[in-house]
Parts: sequence; C-alpha cells; structure tokens
Amino acid sequence: MTFSTDDTHILIVDDDPLTRTLAGEALRESGYAVSEAEDGPAGLQAFETLRPDLVLLDVLMPGLDGFSVCRRLRAHPRRGHVPVIMMTGLEDTESIEEAYESGATDFISKPINWALLKYRIGYVMRAASVLDELRRSERILSTAQEIAHMGSWEWSLEKGAMSYSRSFYQIFGEDPLTFGEGVAAVLSRVYPPDRPMVEEGLAGTRKGRGYRLEYRIVRPDGFVRTVSEMTIVIRDSKGDPIVVQGTLQDVTERVEAEKRIRYLAYFDDLTGLPNRACFAEMVHGAVLRAGRRSGRCAVVLLDVERFGRVNQTLGADAGDQALQLISARLRDFQRTVFDTYSCAKGDPEMPRLARLGSDEFAMMVEDAPDPPELEAQVYRLLATFSRPFKVGGEELSLSARAGLAISPDHAGDSDALLKAADTALAEVRRGSFGGAQVVVFSESMRLAAFERIGLEGALRRAIGTDEMSLHFQPKIDLRSRHIVGAEALLRWNRPGRGPVSPGEFIPLAEETGLIAPLSDWVLEAALAAIARWTAAGVPAVPVSINLCAAQFRSGRLVDEVRNALDRHHVEAHRLEIEVTESVLMHDLELATRIFAELSALGVRTAIDDFGTGYSSLAYLQRFHLDSLKIDRSFVSDLGLRNGADAIVGAIIALAKNLNIGVVAEGVDEPGQARVLQDRGCHLIQGHLFSPPVAEAEFVQMLESRQPLDSDFLTAFDPAI
Repeated sequence: MTFSTDDTHILIVDDDPLTRTLAGEALRESGYAVSEAEDGPAGLQAFETLRPDLVLLDVLMPGLDGFSVCRRLRAHPRRGHVPVIMMTGLEDTESIEEAYESGATDFISKPINWALLKYRIGYVMRAASVLDELRRSERILSTAQEIAHMGSWEWSLEKGAMSYSRSFYQIFGEDPLTFGEGVAAVLSRVYPPDRPMVEEGLAGTRKGRGYRLEYRIVRPDGFVRTVSEMTIVIRDSKGDPIVVQGTLQDVTERVEAEKRIRYLAYFDDLTGLPNRACFAEMVHGAVLRAGRRSGRCAVVLLDVERFGRVNQTLGADAGDQALQLISARLRDFQRTVFDTYSCAKGDPEMPRLARLGSDEFAMMVEDAPDPPELEAQVYRLLATFSRPFKVGGEELSLSARAGLAISPDHAGDSDALLKAADTALAEVRRGSFGGAQVVVFSESMRLAAFERIGLEGALRRAIGTDEMSLHFQPKIDLRSRHIVGAEALLRWNRPGRGPVSPGEFIPLAEETGLIAPLSDWVLEAALAAIARWTAAGVPAVPVSINLCAAQFRSGRLVDEVRNALDRHHVEAHRLEIEVTESVLMHDLELATRIFAELSALGVRTAIDDFGTGYSSLAYLQRFHLDSLKIDRSFVSDLGLRNGADAIVGAIIALAKNLNIGVVAEGVDEPGQARVLQDRGCHLIQGHLFSPPVAEAEFVQMLESRQPLDSDFLTAFDPAI
C-alpha cells in the first residue's frame, strides 16, 4: 500500500515554540499540512475543530501533560483511532510503558532527528492506513455474514449426479460449461494437501453422516482460496441416505484476518519474531515432545547490555534497525547451530526464537545436549556480538548475557522451565557469578529466590523499627583539618542474621518499591539526630541524605521536608539533599522547580555520583545547586593514568566556574587525596579518614573539636 503526503494534516502539540517551529518546517517541507497548539487544552480544541490525520504530541507540558492529552484523544467518540506519536526525552521503561498505556501509536525520543521525522511519520501513517483497511474489511465481512450469498449444490447418491448453483461456480471462478461433472470435478480443484480430508467427508455422507469442513481450493487464475462447506443428508422412508445437500462459502478474508490477528497477538512487528505469549506455547509443546522421547529441552534467555545507549545516541530508528540486525544474527545461529540438535529441525513451521521485550530475546533448543556443551554453545552465541553492527553509517559494539535452563534437569513443565531460565538471567544481571556472561540454572538459585522473598518480608517489617539505624561518614576540609559535614547512610541489623549489606537490601528495596518508605524514614531519623545534637550542644555540621527517584518525583517532597524540619525544630541549612543525575534528568522541569523550592526553604542541594550520568553545563545552570559530589569510580582511578585525573580536574573546574562546591567521595588512599588537593578539591569523604560510623562515635568526633592530627595529613602530604 502506497502513502502520499497530499492532504495529510498533522497537528503539533508542544509548549516549546522552538520545537513546534522546527517540526513544522520539517513537515511542511515534506508536503504535509501542519497546525500547531501550544499546550494540552489548546491541542484538544484543535483536534476537535481541525480534524488532523496525525498528532505529534509532547510528553512534558505544564498543566495537562502529554499522557493525559493522549488518553482524552483516544476517548474521542469518532476520531479516537487517529495516530498519536509522543515526543519525549524520557528513556526509562516506566515512561515508555505509560506512553503506550495512554494510547500512543508510537514514540520518538528527543533530541529529534528532523531529517528522519518524515520517514517515521510516513511509516506510522502507512500502518494506520493498513489498520483502517483491516477495520473496513472486518466491517465488510461482518455484513457479508448476515446477507451472504452462498453457493449451493446437491448430490444424488442413487444417480451419482451433482447440480450446482450459479454462485457455486463463481466461488471457483469457473464457467459452468467447462467445470465438469460429478464429485471428481470438485475434488480436482481442491488443494492437494486438503483433498484426503474432503474425500473422507464425502465418503461419510454415503453412510448418512453430514460434515462441516474448511479447506482450500485452487482457482484457474492460480489463486488459492479457503472455503467453508456444510452438508446435510436426506434419507428415504427406510432411513437410507439418498441425497446430500451442501452450501459453500468463500471465507478467505476471514481466515486471512484471523491469521493477521494471530500474528499481531503472537508476533513482534519490528523483527517478525514470535513474542512472549507465542514462545510460552512453543516451549510447552517442546517440553511435552521431549518427555515422550526422554530427551531434553532447553530455554536460553538473553538480553543486550546497555542497549538504551543506542536509542539515546543514535535515535529510536537506529535502535529499531539494530534490533532487526540482532534478530537476524540470532536466527542464523539458531538455524546453523541449535537446530542441528533437534529431531524436528526440518519443520519450517516450528519457530524456536522469540523477542520477549525491548532488548530481551529467547531461544529454544529441542533435544538439547548436556549442560556443559550447551553452555559452551551459548558462549559461542554471545561471541557473535563481538562483530560490530553497522547501523546508520555507524559501527556499534554490543554485548549480551544469557541465562539457561534445561528440562527435565531443572524443571518438569514449561512454566517452571521459563521461570528457571529467567532466574538464571537475573543472576547474571546481578553479577552473582563474578561477572560471568552465561549462567546455568541451579537449585541454589531457586533457594536464593526464596531467600530474597524472605528478605523482602523482613525488610518490610523492619522499616520504622530499631533494626534500622543511621551511620554517618564525615566530610573533611583538608585546609582547616576539621569535619565540615556528614552523609547519613542507612544500616540494617536483622535479628538472627546480623548486619545486612546495603548492597543487598537497597537494590531489593528499589526492586520492590520499599525504597520510598525507607527514604522517608531516613529523612526523619537524620533530622531527629540533628535535633539531639543541637539540644546537647554538639557542634553542628550539615548532614546530607540521599533521595530515591520515587520520593523526588512524588510532588510532595518540598512540603514533606518543610513539615519534617518544623516537626524536629531543625534549621533548614543543616540538611542537604543529594540526588543522582539520572533522577534529575528524568524530568528537568520538575527537578528545576524542586531544587529552587528547596533552596528557597534554605535546604542545601547536591548532585550525587556526578560524572556517571549525562548532565550538561546547560542543565547545571538551571539548578539551584550547592555542590557536586565526584563519583567514587573516578576517585578510585586517580593517579593510574587512565584519564581519571583529567576528568576529575574538569569536574572541579566546572564547579568553580559555576560557583558550586565540590566534594570527592570514596577517598581511601593518600595518593587520591594528594591529587584532589592539587586540583583544588579540598572537601573529601572516604575511608582515608573514617568509614561510616554509628551516631555515638560520630558525636564524639564532633565533640573533640580538634583538627585532624598530623599523622593523617602527612600520610599524603609530607610537606605539612
């Protein structure tokens, strides 16, 4: 189906005038008619009055955001099917899922490649045309089923003669004069693989049995059509069959529509691979076959590491092309390696590869070899990713990781087998096996999964109890040799087990949604500690806490901080809020507003783990910031001649130019402190001076009021 831009009207809804101007010019140049709306309400009004053929909709708009606008468009009683492409700078899975749940046809990431925009829109419009055509065909089919003109025929069993209606011949595309006589004439036009089925049905009518069949016929023009045939048998007074009457209807369109619907339900449009639902059915059948043959069936799940970077750097179109290339490479390996194990490898109708998610794939291996050999083959598969992928004129270096499980070794049914493979892949992602890229499921993983469930329950119960406590890691000013601040860090002492590593329970809290109540508890506990110190006359220093993404985006953060400060009677400047770059970049407008409100409240603000995200000078200038914290990954590499010194120096210079403080975290070695001091960073935090300590010990440090001793300083600067 071809598509023309003539008379195609596009409505651009975006609160950014520059984006509207650039998009409008690019689309007008491509021949589209373009209208613009500056916000959500204006866009809804324009949609009603202008009746556009496609809406290009921004996600982040003040007041009524793009998700809400899209939902209202989809609720339109007459034009809810109009394609909607959402423009977003958000790359997290949650935002993408919300866009599609809101009814978006597609989404395109900012910054937008204006040269490719017209092709993306053309693709969506062509797809919309196909769907419109499918809807129209379904309406025609529905009407035809009500007033269908069916061909009819009659067969005299006694005489062997057959008679047909005129419409019967039309279904076959034949002239009555040349069609032929008798059952043989019909059978000769039945598609050969279906002929035995029809012969059996006709033979049954001689014994008084009617039938209802769907089979294929071949017309003189070579086209194969699908027909539905139903028969009844008329008997004489003795009960013997004497006449067979039948009706015949061409149901090709319905059958093709059903195939299309099944394709949409069970296959991925981008790669043409089966999807998760289809793969689950495939595995179910394979496990049953393996059981009958006393063989093995394996499932390999793999994901492409850091695939989101492709979309971020090259755009969504390049990401789609990369996924298609990955699929082709996996198909080739499946066909040339894994299928050689299978007794059913000659069956072309049996797919064994699927795309389960954005960058997650699955492979099925029937009659799988022993686990060691299969693991070796999976490593060979991952090695194919070492060859660069050429996308959009660029060469991409990608890598993948895999988890695998085998039936009956690891599971007795398909559901358990898929869960086992998923568990193995999860262990790879967590780095539980020392960075191994392939992990074979084991029973210990199942036990670990149950342990994680138990740990989740224990963590849920521990929030707000004395199992939780705060430790404080001092921040040191190398010039004054005094403690000038501290970071509050959460610790959990689980009864019957002892201390639980933050590296174990913090990721679990993030995964299960417990991180928000934990963060709320940290805020309250930190302010309560500051209040105790103030009442006891302990020298005051600012205390920083880390906010989780959910807490920062809740919309209630500033009010909650204000209320907590009032509740504990703590001055605002004694609290510092640390947020990572990735949290800020999720919603720049929200981050800018929250930082401004916190600053107006008097609360200090800092960007944690700076240098590991994708902040830019333009973004930093928008925020009301007090300090940047150099990520420990850069600090640990100082003096190793791998570029870390230059990166750290650049961050320090950037902070000074913006009149922002800078703190280096993870300073554990004297040489690191020396480089930082030489570069102009005088505030440090790390084990070189002190690890995180309990509140009582930290209070003792503050009460001593003594500068750092000379042994500490001379450890990295003998000149002092």
